[in-house]
Amino acid sequence: MKLLMLCREPRLYSCERLKEAAEQSNHHMDILDPNRFLLKLEQNAPHFSMYYQPAGAEPYLLSDYDVIIPRFGSASTRMGCALLRHFEGRKVPCLNSSSAFLRARDKWLSLQLLREAGIPVPDTALIGDEFNISQGMSMAKMPTILKTLSGAQGIGVILAEQMQSAVSILETLKQAQVPTLLQDFIAEAQGTDLRCFVVGNQVIAAMKRISQNGEFRANFHRGGLAEKIQLTSEEKNMAIKATQILGLDVAGVDLIRSQRGPLVLEVNASPGLEMIEKTSHIDIASQIIVQAEKIAKSS
Repeated sequence: MKLLMLCREPRLYSCERLKEAAEQSNHHMDILDPNRFLLKLEQNAPHFSMYYQPAGAEPYLLSDYDVIIPRFGSASTRMGCALLRHFEGRKVPCLNSSSAFLRARDKWLSLQLLREAGIPVPDTALIGDEFNISQGMSMAKMPTILKTLSGAQGIGVILAEQMQSAVSILETLKQAQVPTLLQDFIAEAQGTDLRCFVVGNQVIAAMKRISQNGEFRANFHRGGLAEKIQLTSEEKNMAIKATQILGLDVAGVDLIRSQRGPLVLEVNASPGLEMIEKTSHIDIASQIIVQAEKIAKSS
């Protein structure tokens, strides 16, 4: 097959591993920056044409691919999803569709969809622009977690221990027009969470992430450590169901163990491979390529 990965940083561990796995399966993979595309809608065929411009070179008309694998960050969500929709218009399967990617990237929308489907999540609130922030905060438990609606790798996640500081932070984010939600702080988790890596309808790997040095976020990019973890059947089923509800083929589902049972913190449409592959010793990249082969055959 001829595969295309959409990623701004081809030298990232995840990109290099996926390219290596593709080549080991005798597939060709290109890695292109979604922000270097020009998309066109035209009356005459092809209706969904696209041009790519490498750095310092002339643009060229892009040829077709068998499967698209999106790996772009939150800063490229708008252009990346427009590009996925263009490929979908050309009947090219994407390993995470544009609509599923958008649902996962909007933290509030994804939590709404999960809760509607009966998936337990931490108590969460979204305050409208004209709602008094102080009155909104009076309905929240302290300490509380503030999360921007887009963000990854722990960026945009803030622990506010006092109501006054929470109000101040929210007012600043509101002034900067950064939508933010409030979420219960699960103290009993003691700075740990679970990352479940879902491919297709299976949890193929899992790890427990552990925060370090007083940092409440357990993300790898925030200095967190990881260890192998044995998930319960309930946790596996919850991760798979959350992935299906958002319509994803590949996902990193973050769970937290609370006094009322496991809760879904969020679902990542472009989960990193480095920490979980090294912790679990599972070749996740090859299983993603196998999933790409499956959707190519079924399309």
